[in-house]
Amino acid sequence: MLKSGHFGLSNQKVVNRLFYSLLFLHLIPLFFGKYFLTQDGPSHLYNAFVFKDLICHPHSVFANYFEINKVPNPNWLVTVFYSLFMMVFPAFVAEKIFLVIYVLFLPLSFRFLIRQINPNSSFIALLIFPLIYNITLYLGFFNFCFSIILFFYATGYWLKYQGLISIKRFFVFLFLVTLTYFSHPVSFVILCMMIGVFIVSEWVHDIRIRNNASLFVSQRISIFILSLLPSIIFFVMFFRGSGTETVFTRRYVKVYIIDQLQNYGLYFMGKTDLRICTVFAAILVFFFIYNLAIRIKNKRFYRLDILYLFFALFSILTFFSPEEIAGGSVILIRLILYSNIIAIICISAYSYPENLKKYSAYLFFAFAIFWLGFRSYHFLDEQSEFHEFMSLENNIPKGKTLLPFIIQKSNPDGSPVDTTRDIDINIFQHAANYISLEKKLICLANYEAEQSYFPIKWKAEKSPSGYFQENGEMISDSAVLKYSNKVGNWPDYILIWDESRGINKRKSLLFELSKHYMLEKKSIHNKAWLYRKTAQI
Repeated sequence: MLKSGHFGLSNQKVVNRLFYSLLFLHLIPLFFGKYFLTQDGPSHLYNAFVFKDLICHPHSVFANYFEINKVPNPNWLVTVFYSLFMMVFPAFVAEKIFLVIYVLFLPLSFRFLIRQINPNSSFIALLIFPLIYNITLYLGFFNFCFSIILFFYATGYWLKYQGLISIKRFFVFLFLVTLTYFSHPVSFVILCMMIGVFIVSEWVHDIRIRNNASLFVSQRISIFILSLLPSIIFFVMFFRGSGTETVFTRRYVKVYIIDQLQNYGLYFMGKTDLRICTVFAAILVFFFIYNLAIRIKNKRFYRLDILYLFFALFSILTFFSPEEIAGGSVILIRLILYSNIIAIICISAYSYPENLKKYSAYLFFAFAIFWLGFRSYHFLDEQSEFHEFMSLENNIPKGKTLLPFIIQKSNPDGSPVDTTRDIDINIFQHAANYISLEKKLICLANYEAEQSYFPIKWKAEKSPSGYFQENGEMISDSAVLKYSNKVGNWPDYILIWDESRGINKRKSLLFELSKHYMLEKKSIHNKAWLYRKTAQI
């Protein structure tokens, strides 16, 4: 642990007040509506409800369509968390509790880690606040987001005891590592890399001060390997079940470097958001240059400067990383988020002058407030459309089957909106899971149940995989007929959502639906149409 310098008490109080003020303010967006709107979040909540129901009521209607995946794969944490809290609270409250814990403990866990690296640079922990409402949270990657908290605590715990831990502390560390694996494998792998870097750093340090440095490094390596064993076993089981199919995308060095300097991978709310991401990257670059200048001026390097080498290596590995592996996708954006986190960790290793710390703390606070305000405006703006989407739920009886059909938002010419992005975030893509949850429906657009790494999966004879598109502009009567022949009954209701060109302009779609379905109701602005199957089916 680096302990040079002294942070004045008054400055520390200022930083603490700024920290806890930001902590409180970042909770506010969670309460803009009944649900916090994300792309995959509704699916997580719905499947956790199904998971709970299958355990508590093995013969319920859900048991006809779903079963529990008994392989201990990653991505289990959120489902188990939701299921436990839904034993006591309504589903939307369980989601609120989870997100409150996430928003509170992401900064708290990061500050814990920074204090283990250098307690004199705790003001750097303020830089984590702009990353709370990041693109992966908005995509609804809740398991991954929570795994970052576990990454911080596990790394900080290792540093706190220098890897030389007692039996009791070993089991605490083992628990944190294993829980990280069950949250998300990306964080687990990066955790292993980060601990490896600190083992090397501690070994180099021990060589200078101890005669038996090899004994200490052997002990640390042994403890670390033992703590990894359960997760490694689960990892092997996961890959055996999911396969190792890997998809790479072609990247160009110049474009990659420019994108990193702009933080292009983290923006998702238009060009203004991109400019804010670029300012955040500029702050990190400034501190990188400042640290380099100090080392050149003083003609010395510090013990934890190995973190900068790790950051460089991680950036190179990110460039060559796959976009999909073992069924998991959107890997690059997760790694870019971690690149920012590792960069912040790097600049925390050095103790800064008091004035720089004080003014930087105020700057970080103001920047976090501005970014939070900008994104909060967009969170509020989406609530009205979401209410229109949910307005049709009262027309669907409980226990029915629902086939949602979400048409991708497009320009008047039919082209996708914001074609500069590799990922299009659509909060309505799985929003029908909220309706299905509230009305206890069988949602036939349950993407999680089609993946091998989530706790819930379709029964083979009920799976709609291959029959219906997740996004598109057409649904054929023949596809519904084929699926109905497979499962023995037609979907009771079909929900169409189109917020771009208008459902009434999709003549072919409406013709196909009219063969066996009748219009039940339209939403107030005609963006959502609900169809009910005809009696003669």
